[in-house]
Amino acid sequence: MNNASTLFAITMGDPAGIGPEIALKALSLAQFPVQEKFFIIGDLSILRPISREIKNCAELREMRSETDFAFGKINVYNMNLISPDAFVTGKPQAACGRASYGYVLKGIELCLKGSIGGIVTNPISKEALSMAKIPYPGHTEILADKTGTNNFSMMFALDNVHVAHVTTHVGLREAIGLITKDRVLGHIMLLHKTLVQLGFENPAIAVGGLNPHAGENGLFGDEERLHIIPAIAEAAKQGVVVTGPYPPDTVFMRAFKGEFIGVVAMLHDHGFVALKSRDFENGVNITIGLPIIRTSVGHGTAFDIAGKGIASEKSLLAAMRAAVLLRKHTY
Repeated sequence: MNNASTLFAITMGDPAGIGPEIALKALSLAQFPVQEKFFIIGDLSILRPISREIKNCAELREMRSETDFAFGKINVYNMNLISPDAFVTGKPQAACGRASYGYVLKGIELCLKGSIGGIVTNPISKEALSMAKIPYPGHTEILADKTGTNNFSMMFALDNVHVAHVTTHVGLREAIGLITKDRVLGHIMLLHKTLVQLGFENPAIAVGGLNPHAGENGLFGDEERLHIIPAIAEAAKQGVVVTGPYPPDTVFMRAFKGEFIGVVAMLHDHGFVALKSRDFENGVNITIGLPIIRTSVGHGTAFDIAGKGIASEKSLLAAMRAAVLLRKHTY
């Protein structure tokens, strides 16, 4: 589907979290210019009672197929994976893990078929996935495996700064061992390619170090000298505007001042602590390197506020806009 009417799917996320609520809120906002291109993959039995609690919620409509779309309504691809009496709102449960996994699998299937232009994912619970014995730590790994992708990265975008993470959902000891020249180089190149797809010409990319002070010339560790600096040099040879390594505690400040469009972070928390501390609501998570478009909210299931009607849809709206932008520049 390569025309202006390309559809995008929003996965409902964990039924016990805030995903159903923010999906309905986002698609009920008349001011969102591309709302009519989105439908929800989820369960109507979960969405209907929530919709009655949301002010000015648009009418829900069940789709007969992924092409059966009606303008002016909230279209739902009804999966019938879970019922309201099968779980309790606000905590991780195996039944919710299985259902949220099913929504993601359907989204991937529709993308690979070419029926939709991309998926926007609502948060799932890693604990619920584990309880359901689903062998993935999160969305990124599910998407990579089911699309046969080996070279991929989690990128977080906020305020015109785009951060790719060389390591994500692994323990810290394992993460340090994963810092190799080839892995760092691959993430630099993926970030560069994605930024070009987003419309940036010759984007400036900074690479953060692994160790305090970026190793201080080997004083605090040799990963920079052995792996990170050679990766930066190789990427520069390939025409990428890339510099570093910079101390992880200052590189993001410089990026938000406009010195860099992209940052490659070595560790999950190097990037996410900086970004989420700046703005928790408006960040967008994008899996780069996939053969499909996937964007996501920048937060989790927020079990503590699920069912209270106070969850913000801002991050989901930002993720929806990012999906449209990626589709525009990719096809």
